[in-house]
Amino acid sequence: MISPDDTSQSSGGSFSDVAASLGVEFRYFEDRVPGRFLLPEVMGGGVAWIDVDLDGWQDLYFANGAVLAPVAGRTPDTVPGNRVFLSRRSGAFTDVSALSGADDRGYGQGVAAADYDADGFTDLFISNYGNDVLYRNNGDGTWTDVTQAAAIGDALWSTSAVWLDLNDDSFPDVYCANYMDVTLSNSEPCLYEGRAGYCGPGKFNGLRDSVWISDGMGGFRDGADALGLAAPASKGLAICAVDLDRDLRPEIYVANDMEANLMFTRTAPADVAAGTAAVWRELAGSAGSAVSGDGLNEASMGIAAADYDNDGLVDLYLTHYYQMKNTLYRNLGNLLFEDNSLRSGVAATSLAFLGFGTVSLDFNRDGRQDIFIANGHVLGPAIEPNAMTPQLLQNDGRRFRDVSAQSGPYFVDAWIGRGVSAGDFDNNGSTDIAVSHIDRPVSILQNRTPIESAWLGIRLARTDRRSCCGARIRVTIGDRTTEQSLSAGGSYLSTNDERLLFFGPVDAATGTVEVTWTDGSVSTSELALNQHYCLLQGRDPVGAVP
Repeated sequence: MISPDDTSQSSGGSFSDVAASLGVEFRYFEDRVPGRFLLPEVMGGGVAWIDVDLDGWQDLYFANGAVLAPVAGRTPDTVPGNRVFLSRRSGAFTDVSALSGADDRGYGQGVAAADYDADGFTDLFISNYGNDVLYRNNGDGTWTDVTQAAAIGDALWSTSAVWLDLNDDSFPDVYCANYMDVTLSNSEPCLYEGRAGYCGPGKFNGLRDSVWISDGMGGFRDGADALGLAAPASKGLAICAVDLDRDLRPEIYVANDMEANLMFTRTAPADVAAGTAAVWRELAGSAGSAVSGDGLNEASMGIAAADYDNDGLVDLYLTHYYQMKNTLYRNLGNLLFEDNSLRSGVAATSLAFLGFGTVSLDFNRDGRQDIFIANGHVLGPAIEPNAMTPQLLQNDGRRFRDVSAQSGPYFVDAWIGRGVSAGDFDNNGSTDIAVSHIDRPVSILQNRTPIESAWLGIRLARTDRRSCCGARIRVTIGDRTTEQSLSAGGSYLSTNDERLLFFGPVDAATGTVEVTWTDGSVSTSELALNQHYCLLQGRDPVGAVP
């Protein structure tokens, strides 16, 4: 069914850190205080590629930290809030944070983007260590804080969040992963071979995740219990909504830190006539995706969901703690998974690292999804290893090979990587990567891998309020056919470019795009190559970039 290029011999990519030359100057403020070991200080923040002004070019949003407790010379008003950078198309970005209305001054963690009010513009849910924030996009490059009026968010330690219609009423809802009950009063240093560092998850109690259901009029209510989404308290760091059983309805997968991971699926759809909502159940344990193949809880940090073996089923890649392998859950169908970490080679590539943000991308355009991982430890600067090199794993169709050392100077340097987002910021059909760090400025990794191919970028949209998450896109370019499922969330604290990229032979004339929409209807389009398109269900395709 799926036919990637079996002749690819690429050995590494070519990525250049162009953040400074683009004018993207930002460093996450962690508020680290000597002698104080408050865990949020080492967890970092998220990043989102979003098209703020609908001009077809990806803009950037960064979560920033804040003052956790005032000390001499450091008060809340001395630290800038979250940051917004608008693309100017000419290869530069402009910092519009102060004018955007979206420069929240809370201790920023995650960024989840969606058009919750169906006006065509991207709104933002900001998860914080502290009170969360909902920003409504005004359509003119600014946002309005509507948190109080919407009655959404709480003061827990929120991490990653995702927008998804949870009760089948066509209105986007929010599932927000929460981490642990960590405060100044219950935090103290832990000793590692006599050196003070940050304590791990075993020292703190976990939290129940939060579920916010839209009322269709701009307000939200707590809906976890009513929908079957009220799992026991755990320690969530990443979340992804993705169709794992090809029924066009996304599952929810939550990556937990040293707790069993969670996976929710719908057991019954909504019945509008009867006035009942969709019902969910948690089944990660029976599905084989809760713990490792050895039955052990793992310290899960980030998620990259993709069909890595091109069998039509989305697999799950999870980043984990130092000297604890990263895990690739291979999807066997019917919501059953196996730990394929050893056979696929990802275990061997990960033991010397502590991974956080991670994204799938086809960096060399061979039709196979590769993996980028941002690494960096959490115990503190006095304990080695601390900073770590990031990784690029190339998928050869059978195993993953670490080609980081051949992929550019960024991969040779050591960083404390956290949030990661993938997007095509220069609209040339190659996936670029934004990375937020601890202790150093952000990086924008421009993909300059010298592979000639034809390509198509596809964004899906509907005329009603319903999300396209779960829809499948099947593209044939020349003699190559590939398929991807549209997901939401993933990585760590971050949001990826919602457009999907497809590749084929450079001499192909056109591409055939078949979309299976979430209602089961199918549309087919024949498109000119080497540009991005917006496919609106029931309408003719629109070239999205002038």
